[in-house]
Amino acid sequence: MEILYATIVFFIGLGVLITGAEIFIHHSSQLGAKLGLSDVVIGITLVALGTSIPEIFVSVSSIINDAPAIALGNSLGSNISNIAIIYGVSLFWLASKTLNISLRNIFILILSVLIAGWSLYDLTITVSDSIVFISLFILFVLNLFREKPEEPSENKYKDESLLKVSSLIILSLILLGVGSELTVRGGVDLATGLGIPDAVIGLTMVAIGTSLPELAASISALRRSKGNMVVGNIVGSNILNIVLIFPIIGIGSKAVFDEEIFSRDFMVMSVFTAAFILLITIGRQEGNLKKIFNPVFGIGMFISIGFYLASLF
Repeated sequence: MEILYATIVFFIGLGVLITGAEIFIHHSSQLGAKLGLSDVVIGITLVALGTSIPEIFVSVSSIINDAPAIALGNSLGSNISNIAIIYGVSLFWLASKTLNISLRNIFILILSVLIAGWSLYDLTITVSDSIVFISLFILFVLNLFREKPEEPSENKYKDESLLKVSSLIILSLILLGVGSELTVRGGVDLATGLGIPDAVIGLTMVAIGTSLPELAASISALRRSKGNMVVGNIVGSNILNIVLIFPIIGIGSKAVFDEEIFSRDFMVMSVFTAAFILLITIGRQEGNLKKIFNPVFGIGMFISIGFYLASLF
């Protein structure tokens, strides 16, 4: 009965979390349009941050509930899901598209993964590590200011009042807070009842659940043939999942994590990230090579994440 109750609480929390994220993303875009921001700036900042909001709220709630392993599993698992599931699906649509992604953002993604590995090598995240991650976040933000807007965004929301849009954004943040609290509490109780480590709950159900906003944003972008937005969203979200969540853990907890979190989960994330960067590099080139590589890699990613998820239980 306790397991059933924990499952219900978990999925209700996840539903509230996703709803809050959707409201936040939609109305943040409206706010950006009202302020005259370009689609590029909105996508890189508001959409990337908006789709990472669930992970951030879950991480804060995990620290408050003394479950840092869920926060860390959520960070690593979300990055794996973003690449293996979301980009894996996108590969079938991007086979004939030429990508135009900033090499600076790719470099920051590589740097964030390397620093995450350096931090996790001793199975702890310290306050000094957190300062490094915060510095990297500042570097990421400064890089965003260098992005040149291609064209001003068309304001499609002239009839929406600024007060209404702002109020809905505040409502979405409340939903995110409530949803993250229910998700973490239900996840912890479920892990305890089933004898599953907190990290596994974070790597699987929580990570995949909090990646749903990225999936929704990516499908919407693919339907509008905006492949660059999909890749930019994944790059931005994966960077933020590291440079924002790791310092939350480092400052809020002194936990020593299981060895598998580095030797298995971090390494899997690193391999998927390397494959992702390789495919972005290929995607920046013209030619028919992508029409062969993309579907093969897409299927390979689905098979790989299937084996990985199975190995966790």
